[in-house]
Amino acid sequence: MTHSRRWPIAAGLIVSLAIIVQPAAAQAASGETRLALRPVDQSGDYFDLTLRPAEARTLEVDVANLGRTQLQVRTYTSDVYTIIDGGFGARLRDEPQTGATMWVDYATVVTELAAGETVRRAFSVRVPGDAAPGQYATSLIVENEVPTTGNGAIRVDQINRQAVAVLVTVPGPRMPGLAIGAATHKVFDGRSIVSIAVRNTGNVRLKPVVGFTLFDSTGHEIRRGDLAMDTFYARTDTLVEFPFDFTLPPGVYTVDLTLDDAAQHASATMRGIPLTVAAEARPTSVGTAAGQGGPSQQGVIPFVIGLALLVGVVLGIIACLLVLAIARRRPRKDPDR
Repeated sequence: MTHSRRWPIAAGLIVSLAIIVQPAAAQAASGETRLALRPVDQSGDYFDLTLRPAEARTLEVDVANLGRTQLQVRTYTSDVYTIIDGGFGARLRDEPQTGATMWVDYATVVTELAAGETVRRAFSVRVPGDAAPGQYATSLIVENEVPTTGNGAIRVDQINRQAVAVLVTVPGPRMPGLAIGAATHKVFDGRSIVSIAVRNTGNVRLKPVVGFTLFDSTGHEIRRGDLAMDTFYARTDTLVEFPFDFTLPPGVYTVDLTLDDAAQHASATMRGIPLTVAAEARPTSVGTAAGQGGPSQQGVIPFVIGLALLVGVVLGIIACLLVLAIARRRPRKDPDR
């Protein structure tokens, strides 16, 4: 009868393992967050308006939950900026609203959307009477109000964020312009990246081609390259970045940079932009502060703990099986003796 008392122990360990992996499977089955903003009565996937000073227009946008679960979603307006190397970027919900964003009458609202549900929102855009000619940009945003938990062994809270641009052209003279600023250096994954600050000083969107040349302190050319920027919004600044496949040695360098948008007749050139590459600090094997492990410790400790737990479970199961095997081979005692 000894062996009949040992099996529940091993079975309990196996059930515990099943409980550990069950939440991940349940999370995967819950579906992902998918949201959408769709302009109504527009030819493209954004709003493209031409309005004179003091003119207003009422518009509509569809807010959709394309996922499989009900969600609380937040809709609001947000400033537009130019991302690195050009392209559309929209500020986060808690950042200040300025410029053309203040022209939009679109209140921040939190709404419950059932799976597959779409609601239509009306809003208006009014250009101030003293607005200067040119192209302006703002945006409408929708995102889940409460972060969702991702799947997998490492779970990250996620915000699904969708944006639609609202572009407004105020008629009048077009005045394109470009400017070039300072150069900086950083290292990522063992490779150098040289960044140069650039600014669209004019009142129209641009897509300039960028020419880049790097020289060492003796004037010897180290690297030459170019890139075609995506949309560079009027009155915004950003960076153009040139990655290397190696790390630049410490020292003093110079950069020549050109920006040219032939279609808009806008260009800028700056030669001899100073660039200093500093020596990198050597990593240490001790913690970065009292009571804190360095990067290597932060990665190793969770792995060691997890490995120890797994080994403990496996050894427990093996011990149970050994006890059963010994119990089966042990001769039974006669109770009458």
